[in-house]
Amino acid sequence: MATDPRFKAAAAALATQAANPRVQIPVSRKVVEPDKLTGTAVGELLDQLAGFMFDPLGFVMWAFPWGEEGTSLEDQQGPEEWQREQLLRIGQRLREGGAAGAVIEEDTVAGRGVGKSALVSWVILWAISTYPDTRGVVTATTEGQLRTKTWAEVGKWHQMFIAKQLFTLTATRIMVADDQREKTWKIDAVPWSANNVEAFNGLHNQGKRILIIFDEASGIDDAIWDGTEGVLTDANTQILYLRYGNPTRTSGRFFHNCTSQKRNTVTRVDSRTVSFSNKAQIQAWIDDYGDDSDFVRVHVKGMFPRAGFSNFISPELVDQARRRRLKPSEYQAFPKILAIDPARFGDDESVITLRQGPKIHYQVALQGFDGPDLAGRIFELVRKDGPISVIVYDAIGVGADLDSSLRRMPGLGAPLMPIQWGQPASDDKQYANQRAEAWGKFRDWLEAGQVPDEDEFSRQATSVDYAYDNKFRIQLQSKKDIRKNGGKSPDKIDSACLSMLPDVVQFRGVSAKVRPVKRRTVVWSRS
Repeated sequence: MATDPRFKAAAAALATQAANPRVQIPVSRKVVEPDKLTGTAVGELLDQLAGFMFDPLGFVMWAFPWGEEGTSLEDQQGPEEWQREQLLRIGQRLREGGAAGAVIEEDTVAGRGVGKSALVSWVILWAISTYPDTRGVVTATTEGQLRTKTWAEVGKWHQMFIAKQLFTLTATRIMVADDQREKTWKIDAVPWSANNVEAFNGLHNQGKRILIIFDEASGIDDAIWDGTEGVLTDANTQILYLRYGNPTRTSGRFFHNCTSQKRNTVTRVDSRTVSFSNKAQIQAWIDDYGDDSDFVRVHVKGMFPRAGFSNFISPELVDQARRRRLKPSEYQAFPKILAIDPARFGDDESVITLRQGPKIHYQVALQGFDGPDLAGRIFELVRKDGPISVIVYDAIGVGADLDSSLRRMPGLGAPLMPIQWGQPASDDKQYANQRAEAWGKFRDWLEAGQVPDEDEFSRQATSVDYAYDNKFRIQLQSKKDIRKNGGKSPDKIDSACLSMLPDVVQFRGVSAKVRPVKRRTVVWSRS
């Protein structure tokens, strides 16, 4: 493709005039006298930018040196088909909205290496350069992702942008190159935090344009999604709310949006459909893992996994267990197990679970109970629902107080099984510790088990991620990390999982008893 002479002429003119302090280089020609720019390359450039206000695809084709020798785009002719379709759709919605504006919500779920970051960069540059006083926020699942991938890609395309001198790109912001307007004409790269929702719900730009982009949206906390909803209320405003991600999590708002489409448009992109993907590597994955494996579904097809790629327990498995109704004959022959996950004071709950074979009869959630109080409640339940074959509980940390109270409780009538979650698993080749092993047994148990028909139970069951340690053993996300990311501790599921351990861990029951206090002989002496 021959080089467009206008591209080189405009770029040269911009560089010359950018060094001339007597002439500003604004996107809006109203800032300076029109005759200073009329007939110049800069004036032509500004006219072109204004003409792409409702045409993001046209902008992308015009703003970058596609096919030009000596550039990184010399072998490329333009966007991929899925990128073109989204850009066309955005332009059409804006034209239809006209002066009344539009609220455009897009969710793009994709396999690896399909060009999501490139499209994000194009949209950012188009949005800020074709509408005066545009404001926006871009975030990603982690600060590292935002800085080193998303924003780095913006920098790459900014360098090739025909009008790059009009806008200043920093490590955290792109803004108009005008000291008087840089605070009102900008798009910020903001790491999300569940404790800083105001950075998102405070973004208003009545009568103008707002751009909000979530990159790797599956890892962004629901609190940020909820806070961003308030931005969508500005009337007569162009509002673009675009979310992109890989289908790694089967919970959260991104998963919900992509699987329960409402006012949003959902695009799924298969890595095999883009021109620059490594087809040999993709085929190797298919050969190794299978065409319908979760690995290929997530990394190639852009489809959410059946069993949860990051989430340890799948929603489908829990839903089936919620709907299951067992006959008494299917569980009455099994012993009853009482399991307790004690909690600190605060938002966490101490949860008592009664399980009998394949059925969880009930769960009791308590807040504000210390060790002796919780032991008293356990005593009541043993008397009411006994005989109980064993009482199993987490005995470390806050559980130590409960352990001490249960050991000193006379007439409890059931052996005690104190557990330390961090201890090595019985199957230490597959699981990193007892907690991971208990969750693994619970996941297997769900195949035929019946659980409480409660939304909160399901939410907690599917909210915990997992990874592998350096010995390739399953290791669950810790409660501390869940809270740090703004989540709620899965107390109900930890309690249910504790009930699995008597079946897999060798133990000697501890009987509750009163420990006699030895009398001491005190000898008084006078000095």
